Amino acid sequence: MPWAAGSYTKGNNGTGGWTGDASLGIGIEAGRHDTQDNDFATGINQCLNKDGSNAATGNLNLGGFKYTNAAAATARTELARVDQVQDGDFIWLGTTGGTATAQTSTATPAITAYKAGQKFRMKPGFSSTGTVFTSHTLDVNSLGAIAIIHQDGQSPTLGSWITGVGRVLELVYNDGFFVITSAPQYYQSYTPTVVPQAGTATSVTVNHAVFTRISSTILFNVNLGYTQSVASALYVEVSLPVRPANGNVMVPGTITPGGTTYISFGLLQVGTPGFARMYDYLQNPILTGAKTITISGHYQIG
Repeated sequence: MPWAAGSYTKGNNGTGGWTGDASLGIGIEAGRHDTQDNDFATGINQCLNKDGSNAATGNLNLGGFKYTNAAAATARTELARVDQVQDGDFIWLGTTGGTATAQTSTATPAITAYKAGQKFRMKPGFSSTGTVFTSHTLDVNSLGAIAIIHQDGQSPTLGSWITGVGRVLELVYNDGFFVITSAPQYYQSYTPTVVPQAGTATSVTVNHAVFTRISSTILFNVNLGYTQSVASALYVEVSLPVRPANGNVMVPGTITPGGTTYISFGLLQVGTPGFARMYDYLQNPILTGAKTITISGHYQIG
């Protein structure tokens, strides 16, 4: 055989080639020529053609060298260049399309199936939504909509992620879900509603009402003014951005009644579902007139 241990050897190399044959008095013989030519043909056929017209039949050992000047990979079966891997080309989905609760995207090259461990990064085209746990899905390359969940298994709500410059959402596919591993969770505004125990709230002015979601916790800060039409016995309620998990959550807040000589201190608990209930610390009635409410704290959602 012409190839042995990675080196090519002519068939008549043992006699010194044709010059050796001549010195030994061996004439030109058809059989010896055919053997030599067959060795050439076998050796050539065992080589890779640079125009790609044949294929390797075994693992290739580069001997410590590397491929250079390679074109960028465009198919899943091609070798990736370092710059493509380093730049995250294959896991970046760009800005998602679709709707807030049913987003769509395209991976390039296209994936053909979902597989545990697949990671994707994207700029969300829509902020998450829902005052309660709400189904959100992502469909990559039209392979089917997959539910997005937090690592604690909860569905998204308002505050799970938001859109904007520099906002990146990262998901990993596992157990039939896209699991959030990194999300843009920043403070964002919401519009609270004020409901006294009795009567109505008028002239509601919101100085600020912001919140963010971290896992199953909502952090929020609200400061607003309103006028109460009639006195109520004990409390006033302020809507929260996401519904609390139960009725036992308490955080401090303040109610400052205008036209009085005291500043009362309120405790927040869940009254009407989705509302913070502010009681006067001294159990004074919530009188008519202008009021200021300040609430700052956190609660678990459910």
